Amino acid sequence: MSVTVFYRGRHRHFSFGSTPSQLTVTAVLLFCIASGAGAAFANLFQQGNAELEKVQLSRAAETEEIADIRRRAENQLAALTAKVATLQAQVNRLNMVGERLIDAANLSTEEFNLHETPAMGGPAQTPTEISLAELNAVLLQLNELEQNLQSEQTRFAMLESLDLNHHIGKSVQLSGRPVLSGYLSSSFGVRSDPFSGEPAVHRGVDFAGKEGDSIFATAGGIVTWAGERFGYGKMVEIEHSDGYRTRYAHAQETTVQVGQMVTKGQEVAIMGNTGRSTGPHVHYEVLKNGQQIDPMMFVNRRIQ
Repeated sequence: MSVTVFYRGRHRHFSFGSTPSQLTVTAVLLFCIASGAGAAFANLFQQGNAELEKVQLSRAAETEEIADIRRRAENQLAALTAKVATLQAQVNRLNMVGERLIDAANLSTEEFNLHETPAMGGPAQTPTEISLAELNAVLLQLNELEQNLQSEQTRFAMLESLDLNHHIGKSVQLSGRPVLSGYLSSSFGVRSDPFSGEPAVHRGVDFAGKEGDSIFATAGGIVTWAGERFGYGKMVEIEHSDGYRTRYAHAQETTVQVGQMVTKGQEVAIMGNTGRSTGPHVHYEVLKNGQQIDPMMFVNRRIQ
C-alpha cells in the first residue's frame, strides 16, 4: 500500500506493508493526519466567522451613525426653516407698520426705503432630497434675514420716535377749551363772589353749559386727582409736562381714575353742579409750578 502526501508545496510518497500490524499503524497515522487537518480547517472557519461578524457589526454601526446624522440634520433643517419663516413674517409686519408711519408722518419714501418682500415659491423638497450644501444655504439665508430684521427694527424705531414726538409735541401743549359748547361765564381775577357778593379772587375761568355735557382734557397727561374736593365738588386734576397742571371742577361725575394716562381731547368728566356752584358749569384752572395762572392765554392758543 502506498500514500502520497502533499505538504508545503512538496509531495512525499509513503509505502506501507500489508500485514495487520502495518495496516493498523497506517490507519492510526491516517486518522492523526485527518484529525489535524480537520482541526486546522475548523480553526480557520471560526476565524473567518469572527472576522465576518466584526465586519457586519462595523457596517451596522456605520449605518446607524449615518441614519442618526441624517435625522439630526433633518431636524435642524426643519427648525431653521421654521425660524426663517418666522423672521420673514416679522420683517413683513415691520414693513407694513413702517409704511403706515411714513404716510402718517408725511416722510420721504426715498429716505426710508421699506421695500416689499420679494415673492417666493417653488416645489417642496422631501428631507431625503436636501443636501448639506442646501442646509448651508438655509443657514446663510437665516443670517441675512436676521440682519434684515435688525435693520428694519432700527428703522422702525426711528419712524416711531419721529411720529411719537410729532404727536406728543402737540398733545402735551395746553390749548383750547375744555368744552365743545357753552359760554365763558366768569373770568380769571377779582370778581364779585356769587354767594356773598363781596370782592374775591377767582383763580380760574368758568364755562357754563348743560348738565351732562362732556368735559375734555386740554392736553395729554396723568390724572393726579379724580373725586370730591372741598369747594370744587367732583374734580379732575391732570399733571402735564413742564410743571403744568389743569383742574376741571363741579362735575356731575368723573370718567377717569387716578394714575390714568389721558390724551388731549379725551373726556375726563361730565358737567354738573357739585360743590360751591350756582349752576351747571366747569371751573377750569391752569397751574404753573403750583400757582394758578390765567387759563385764557391757553384757551386762545393755536398749536402749529
